[in-house]
Amino acid sequence: MGVVLELTDCFEILGVQPGAHLREIRSAFRRLALSCHPDIAGPQKAKQFETIAAAYAQLKSATPAQISESLKKQKTYGNSEKESPFSWRKSPPRRPKSERRDERERESSKRVQDLLLEKALVEAELSMARILEKATRKDEKGAFSSLTKRLLSTHPGVRVLALGALSGRPPEKTVFSAMIEMLRMWPPDDDTVEHILLLDFSDEQKVDIAAALSARSVLLSEASALALLRWAAILPMKMSVVRKLLSHTSSRVLSQALARWSEKSLPDDLTLIRLLKREEDEVLVPLLRILKDRSVPVWAYGRVKMLAENPASSAVRVWAQSIVRAQNLV
Repeated sequence: MGVVLELTDCFEILGVQPGAHLREIRSAFRRLALSCHPDIAGPQKAKQFETIAAAYAQLKSATPAQISESLKKQKTYGNSEKESPFSWRKSPPRRPKSERRDERERESSKRVQDLLLEKALVEAELSMARILEKATRKDEKGAFSSLTKRLLSTHPGVRVLALGALSGRPPEKTVFSAMIEMLRMWPPDDDTVEHILLLDFSDEQKVDIAAALSARSVLLSEASALALLRWAAILPMKMSVVRKLLSHTSSRVLSQALARWSEKSLPDDLTLIRLLKREEDEVLVPLLRILKDRSVPVWAYGRVKMLAENPASSAVRVWAQSIVRAQNLV
């Protein structure tokens, strides 16, 4: 491509944090490629697409050591101190040349395979985008039928590609129905959730998507569950999502869900029993805050008093003691 960039610049071009995981880099590249590819955005975007592709290629082929060194240089830029001339003494012993050569060949082969795979995926996403674009002009029925089949594919990669082609406007009715059916049929992985939450839905569709995703709450990863909580925060049925996510196993998810609890009533008894059995401060502290503002169920008195005597956690102990004093638990 003829574009040479610093690794630190590559992160900025793709809009990700320095040192971001390869999965984040890949997702950022795909989003930008779909919006900047000359076939989609026109020839005026060719230079921008070339820069994006070059940044992704360099980050994709860079070793962890190269990225670490680049970030280190960025942090120490402008430092007037020179490196000790004897710093070479601290270098680890070099491995045999044949061993290093074999490792380079293996890495090179894997990089080539990864780049070819990414090229194929991006081309497939662009193809899906063209199909959807054509559907707005002619043969909508056939194009949407093709997109619907891909959303219901048994292969997760095909489903993600179909979702990637839907950006820009609310999905057509039959396509949206296929998307809801897709969420019902298969556990949503991180790529699926990420693509769905980036789509442009109508207000009614947002409610249905929130309900479909929260119905699979126990199957969501921690990252996907937290993303769903943030996405649903402005929806009128956000508390329905919060209630569902209180059944998640992650303490971070539980903590964030409890922090968003705004109803005057308490969570149901089974949920309270399960949460009160947790040992993590980040779960118990927001839970005790909720209990302090509401009436503690009689069956929970013993657990609250036990937490009030807990010598291990001062934060939990203080909140539990305030409940015992305020509600005169005996």
